Amino acid sequence: TAPEAANYSRFSIKSDVWSFGILLTELVTYGRIPYPGMTNAEVLHQVEHGYRMPSPPGCPTTLYDIMLECWHKDPMKRPTFETLQWKLEDFFTMEGSEYKEASAY
Repeated sequence: TAPEAANYSRFSIKSDVWSFGILLTELVTYGRIPYPGMTNAEVLHQVEHGYRMPSPPGCPTTLYDIMLECWHKDPMKRPTFETLQWKLEDFFTMEGSEYKEASAY
C-alpha cells in the first residue's frame, strides 16, 4: 500500500501505481512476500524515511528502475498506467532475451 494510502487513507490511481510496483517485485521473485523480515509498521516507517526494496536477484536494471518510479515519494511524480504500459512493452521488446519462463524453475 502506498504511504499516503496507508497513513492518510488517500487512495488514488497514483497509490495504485505504487501497488503495481510491489506487484512487479512479486512477479520477479515468483511470489515472495515484499519487504521480507519486516512488520507492516516497520515497512511504513522505513518507507516514510526513504527506504525502497532493493533490486530482486536477477532483476534487470531497467525493470527495477520502473519499480523505483512507481515508488516515488511524491504521488504526482509516479508514472501513469499508460506510461507504464509503453515502458513495459519497450522493456519486453528490447530485453526479451532476459525474459525467463516460470516453468524453468
